Amino acid sequence: MKGIHYYRADACNMVEIKTCANDVHAYKDHLHQELSIGYIEKGTTVLHVNGKSYDISAGDAIIIYPYVSHRCQPLDITEWQFTMIYVDNAFCKGIFDDLDTKHSIGIKKLGEYEFNQIKHLVDTLKSDVSGFDKEVELISTLIHLFDTCDVAIKLESSRKIHAVKTYIKEHFLQPLNLKDMEEHFSMNKFALIRNFKDKFNTTPNAYQLQLKINYGKYLLKSSSNIVDIALRSGFYDQAHFTKEFKKAYGITPLQYHKSLKF
Repeated sequence: MKGIHYYRADACNMVEIKTCANDVHAYKDHLHQELSIGYIEKGTTVLHVNGKSYDISAGDAIIIYPYVSHRCQPLDITEWQFTMIYVDNAFCKGIFDDLDTKHSIGIKKLGEYEFNQIKHLVDTLKSDVSGFDKEVELISTLIHLFDTCDVAIKLESSRKIHAVKTYIKEHFLQPLNLKDMEEHFSMNKFALIRNFKDKFNTTPNAYQLQLKINYGKYLLKSSSNIVDIALRSGFYDQAHFTKEFKKAYGITPLQYHKSLKF
């Protein structure tokens, strides 16, 4: 089915499933606060992350860690289909805490076995089995994926620049200014912006915008009041929120809210 569609199951509400066929799902670099797990069913895309590009094709699967800025560019929109699973970050915390240092990465490309395992997980999450069965299947899949990933695409960052990123994440709904950040991190604004962009392939203000858009997406799961959500997400009006949301996710906020199936 052509277009972008979302699915959420009441019995496993920490998970959201997105399918996209023959449509551009994101026009710009974006991020998700959730852990993202997906597989390509048809076509090839160029995955842009941290200033580098990677070819991801049908039969490939990937994991994208929370808050990693990225963009996918399908080579042929008429031959393009993928499915993504978004798993609530808090739900994954136990797994993250249990990982050793070799897993300190941003994106992982997975093998054929993992492709089939993720596809089976999607079928299970959409089925009529109990919430307990769905949650156990999800946890079992996550444990296996983290244990067997065969390719790591690392995102290295200095301690100070990583601290800048954390600072923006913790204050993204507040007005930020470079003078305060210069004083807070003892770094002039030119070095701050240059190093931030070198490490994360985005500017501090663009990263803040991505966080605001993603927060608005989270609020849309429980409300269709676009004006209220736009203001709560730090946008000055509904039009600005709608414009930026569509750039990031390929559909309008209202279309996203209506597409959720419970």
